Amino acid sequence: MKLVISIVYYDSRLDILRDTLQSIVSALDYTLAERSDLEATVVVVDNGSILSKVKQLVGQVVGVRKYQWMVIGTGGNIGYGAAHNLVILNQESDYHLIINPDVEVVQDAFSEALNYMEKHPEVGLLSPYSEDPDGHKQYLCKRYPAVLDLFLRGFAPRTVKRYFSERLQEYEMRYEMDQHALSKEVMASGCFMFVRHSVLDKVRGFSPDFFVYFEDFDLSIRIAKQSIIAYVPEVRIVHGGGNASKKGLKHILMFAKSAFIFYHIHGWRWA
Repeated sequence: MKLVISIVYYDSRLDILRDTLQSIVSALDYTLAERSDLEATVVVVDNGSILSKVKQLVGQVVGVRKYQWMVIGTGGNIGYGAAHNLVILNQESDYHLIINPDVEVVQDAFSEALNYMEKHPEVGLLSPYSEDPDGHKQYLCKRYPAVLDLFLRGFAPRTVKRYFSERLQEYEMRYEMDQHALSKEVMASGCFMFVRHSVLDKVRGFSPDFFVYFEDFDLSIRIAKQSIIAYVPEVRIVHGGGNASKKGLKHILMFAKSAFIFYHIHGWRWA
């Protein structure tokens, strides 16, 4: 059995990436102690211009392990999905984990994910239980977004959000996630996607239509046509990711562009 893990790094703190790598090392060591048949490969893709620093960091964190680590560079920012596709489309595996460089996995996360996927062959994509660094539960799974939902979550003041709290909780599938049951309409977060590689191969990975933002929603829709997407709370992570609206005008414009492409492809829903 082979697991390939891809991490795309671009323009964030190296100490955060270090924490992610250390958690992956710990989780792989734990899983390999249980599964002697597991072959693992971890590929860090530098989507920026500090390849040598990333290689040095990986060497410091990993040391000598039973599994393979690779660091590759893109020569510049080619986009989130395109960078992951360099690994997805060129590495054979049974399972592929797409993970952000600001995610820490709990030690038994990979073991739990593999156990679940083996017991549920109908599932093509697994989404985990997530908390932020302060221990607050995050709701990673979403329904198909209406334009109003995106505006409220990203830009509305707290007083307005409180008025629409029930709507936002429904969009975030809070009831389903609290009850450990999801409907068929699931948009999974790209911060952690544990995917059956045969399904990824059928959909040819991320779409080249998206540079950044909404590539995970688009992938979720295409995967859902092939298999089931499951929320599995036994697989646990800590995610420190932020909101696009808090990252400045450039990210807001990129978010808006990708939203337009997403709705143009999959259909507009305003409210």
